[in-house]
Formats: sequence, structure tokens, C-alpha cells
Amino acid sequence: MKPCLIGIKTLACLLLAALLAATSQVHAQMVETRSFNTIQTAINELGTPLYTDLVSGFTDSSSASFSFTTPTRSLTIGYFTSSNGEVVVEENGTEIAGFFGEDRAEVDVQLRAFLTELFRGSTEGLKLEIANTPNDPVAGSPVSLQSRMAAASFENGSSVGPSPLTGGSRGQGTLAYNHLGVGLKSGRYTGPGFSATVSSTLLNYSIPLNDPRWALKLDLPIGIQTINGVQNVSASFGAGLRIPVYDHWTVTPELRLGITRNKTQRVTAKLLNASIISNYRIPLRNGYGITIGNSLTYSKTFGSAYDQTNTINKNGLEITGPFEPKLYGLPTNWQFSVVHTKVGGDPVFIDEWVDVSLSLGTVGSKNNVTWDSVRIGLTYTHANKGVKGLNLNFGYEF
Repeated sequence: MKPCLIGIKTLACLLLAALLAATSQVHAQMVETRSFNTIQTAINELGTPLYTDLVSGFTDSSSASFSFTTPTRSLTIGYFTSSNGEVVVEENGTEIAGFFGEDRAEVDVQLRAFLTELFRGSTEGLKLEIANTPNDPVAGSPVSLQSRMAAASFENGSSVGPSPLTGGSRGQGTLAYNHLGVGLKSGRYTGPGFSATVSSTLLNYSIPLNDPRWALKLDLPIGIQTINGVQNVSASFGAGLRIPVYDHWTVTPELRLGITRNKTQRVTAKLLNASIISNYRIPLRNGYGITIGNSLTYSKTFGSAYDQTNTINKNGLEITGPFEPKLYGLPTNWQFSVVHTKVGGDPVFIDEWVDVSLSLGTVGSKNNVTWDSVRIGLTYTHANKGVKGLNLNFGYEF
């Protein structure tokens, strides 16, 4: 079969939204253009009802040619007169597929399956998914691997935020003791067309140097997130060095490597984050205190079809105060924090959110060196695009 489609009467265009700064020209003979946010959404809509909307008078026996255009590729879908067959042709005229069936509805099923496989795991498809939906497990929402890696770095280096663990961030004594923390988190997020559950475990380990204000900080979060019914497992490993800058002020540069599997797109994604985290404490009287946390993270995918680069800026304030009841004879306190997150760089669907957290537990340290503390807390997340979340946090450090 030749790529030239003889007897073509009309021409319409299916055009994907160009959030990647791509442009397309619609020729004069085209009847109408329809835009979609993702490649898969456009594929799912292919069928006679859509064709009829685009070209008045199109029937099950009409001949027609439709242009299917993505930011980097253009295909022609050709139907033949009185035939339940169609071909898919590249922009250069090369035929890449042909389908036949009992009727055009059956042929369109084959077409959708072919295009789904053709674009599955494509870089442009992944970027559109991240930019236009919260469903990608790698980036684009607070439950994505990229966001949770940045949060793990911030919490481990600043001790501000949803995690009940301090990570030994407040060490100032003259003795050096290694410090281990174990954390558990479980939460649910909802929004328009979006539902996700996240569960994770966290191990962090601080190794003070001769001056315990300096410390090597290691942590390993492992999580399971289910986004709109699709479950993915992810993990990251972070290593940082806590550096004293001034009294009550430390800075922690950190590198973090993460990995997850996008089951829908059949792509294993790897992320590398580089962060700088600040922890500034203002001790007050009678057990009260204020902690200010700031971080800037540069995040980049590598080694897969993903091509995503972002910066994540987090700024938080935590207030701590005494709590009257004792636990096992140990003094307790409360911690209230507000953390704002802003994502820059490549387009993401959700680029801003706020976490509000409250935790109760035993006082982490009596001498600013050794820790023995158990905490439990809640975190409420409010993001743009109508997404909200609630997490239960538990931590024990010793």
C-alpha cells in the first residue's frame, strides 16, 4: 500500500496542547483542531464521534485524513472509501501501520492500542503527563518521588516540618554519640480526578565528628504510593554533612539518589538531588523555642526517558512548647510547624503547597547530644489545583 492517500476529501487535525513551547500550523483545508493535555488522552478520544465533530458529514464509509500531532511528531491517519481499513503514515510519507476489521469501531480499537504502544514511555509524553496531571509518580505533585526526596532532605537537615524526627539537628554538646531515628508515615491525598495514598518508612543515622556540631547525616526513606489505583514503590538515599555556621545555626549540604518505577509507562526513573539546608534555632525560656528551616534543591532525572529538571524551595517555621503530661516519667512537648514549598524549572502540574503539622512527644534531648524521644503527629497539606492531603507521622529516635 502506497503512503499516498488517493481520494481524500477532507482533512482535520488532532493537536496536543503545546505546553512544551511547541507550535503547529493548521492548513487552510483543515476543518477543525482539537487540543488535549496529554498524548494518552488524545489517543483515548480517537473514534468516529470525535471524527464527526471535526469533519461535518464524516460517516463509517467516508474517506478522510486526520493529522495526529504531538510537540515533536506528526502522523496522518487515513481512512478509505467504503473500507474498514486505515493506515498510519509518518510526516515524511512512510507508512508505519495498517489496520482492518469488521467495522471502523473495531479498526479504531486497533489504532488506539497501536498509538498507545508507540508513545508509551516517550520523553514528550512523560513531560506532558507531569505538566498537566498529578498522576506521574516521578514529579508533578506532593506525592511524587521528586517532592518526597526534597521533603526528606529538608526535614533531615532542618528538623522542621512533617517528620517527628529531629535527625539530631540540634547537637551542640562536647560529646559525640551516634544517633538513629526510625519513622513511619501514612497519608491520603485527594483532588479533582486525583486520589493517592502514600505509606513510607524512614531510617536516618547521624554520626557526629569530634566536634558533635559537625555530623555525617544519612537517611533512607522507602515508600509505596498508589496514584489513581496504580501502585509504585520508590526509595531514596541521602548523605549530608552538618556544618556549624554560628551559635544555634547549622547548614547541611546533601546529595540524594532516588529511584521508582512508572508501571503505566513501563519506565524506571532515577533522580539525583543536590540540596543545601539551613537550621536556625532560637531558644526561649521555659521550654519554648523557635526553629527556622530553609532549603534549596536542584533535582534532575537521568538514565531513562524522563527529562525533568526542577528546583524545589522550602521554607518553614516551627514553634516548640512544653506539654504538661509526662510519658514514662519523661517530660513532653508539642511542635507546630508551617512549611511552604515552591517548585520551579520544567512545568509541573502542582508547583506550590503548604504543610501544616502538629506533633506531640517526649523531649528529644536533655544534654543536646544524646536523643531518646518518641513522637506522633499529623500533617495537613494544601496544594494548588484543589489537591489536599492528611498524613499521620510517627517517629522514634535514640
